Amino acid sequence: MSETATETADGRLKFMQQVISLDYRVVVAPVSAEFGSRLAAGTISGHKCPQCGLVYVPPRGFCPICVVETTWASDAVEIADTGTVTSWTVLTPIQYHGQQEREDYALASILLDGADGTIGQQRLLDIPLDEIRMGMRVAAVWADEAERGTEPADSRGYGFGNAIRGFRPTGEPDADRETYEKHTL
Repeated sequence: MSETATETADGRLKFMQQVISLDYRVVVAPVSAEFGSRLAAGTISGHKCPQCGLVYVPPRGFCPICVVETTWASDAVEIADTGTVTSWTVLTPIQYHGQQEREDYALASILLDGADGTIGQQRLLDIPLDEIRMGMRVAAVWADEAERGTEPADSRGYGFGNAIRGFRPTGEPDADRETYEKHTL
């Protein structure tokens, strides 16, 4: 038995120290790498299906409805950094050692102008929690250029990485429900 292991009276192993290390490399799909590069440059891009016309953000490299490939060369479209809140949740941080977050905050699903699907888990900024509502118009708050990820792994196609800090209200009138209702939860 190892010198660092201890046993209980009945012979069961109680504790053993061991050093474990893992070497890994993040491999990012080319579609996601290009999406991340465009975010680092300050633009949100998607792919528009050449058959049905649906716009996917982040792009997937294919349309799951039509089962056709989409590419940056022929199907890329620039998407506005404004949109509509379709749903949200308020989170209360559970305190644990080292946690920085102390106050309740909201994450929302946002239907970006020009996209056909929502981007989830987006931080809402500069609005009291009791004033958040479906249909509220919001705009992206971009991180400073120097703070945006420049490596492909900084945006793996899951969202905006660290390019966008969150979304704040634009002050525009709320969107008509018909424009976002099929995107509500």
